[in-house]
Amino acid sequence: MKRALDSNLLSPLPIVLIGSLVDDRPNFLVIGYSAPFDFGKHLFFSIYKKRYTLKGILEHKTFSVNIPSVELVDKVEICGSKSGRDIDKSQLFEIFYGKLKTAPLIEECPISIECEVVEMLDYGHNYGVIGKVVKSYVDQSCLVEDKLDMRLVKPILWATGGDFNYYHLGERIGAEKPYK
Repeated sequence: MKRALDSNLLSPLPIVLIGSLVDDRPNFLVIGYSAPFDFGKHLFFSIYKKRYTLKGILEHKTFSVNIPSVELVDKVEICGSKSGRDIDKSQLFEIFYGKLKTAPLIEECPISIECEVVEMLDYGHNYGVIGKVVKSYVDQSCLVEDKLDMRLVKPILWATGGDFNYYHLGERIGAEKPYK
C-alpha cells in the first residue's frame, strides 16, 4: 500500500553549481533542482530572487552549470551555505571561460556548461531560468571511447523528496551497451 506525501519525490537529482559574473567576480550557487529539456539543448532551474548569483545572471544574460564530483562536496557545502556577498567564492576554484566571456566555468568540475538566458519566468519569490546551451566541456578522464561515462564523473546526487542528503551514483545496471 502506498502512502501519500506532500513532497516532490522526483529524486535523486544531481547537484549543480550555477556560475555568474557578479561585479566582475565569479560567483557560484548550489542548485538542487535543475533539468535539461529539448533533448539537452536547453536547461531550466529555479532561483530565489534574493540570491547574489542572480544579479550577474540578470546583468549579463549568461550563466554556467557545473557538475561537481563527490570529491568537491566540502566546497559545494560552502557554496550552498555562504553568500557571495560575504565571501569570495571564486577563490574556491580554478576558473576558466569559454565562448561566453561572462559565464565563469569551474575547472575542477568534471562537466561545465555555458548557457545564454532565453527566458525568465516570474514565480513570485523565485525566477525560473531557461538557458540555451552554448557549449559543454568535460574532463577527458570521464570519457570512454569519446563517450561520457557518468560513473567517472561521480556526480553528487541530492535526495530532494526524501532525507535531503547527498548521495553518489551507484553501479550500472542492465546489459552493458557498446559505445557507438
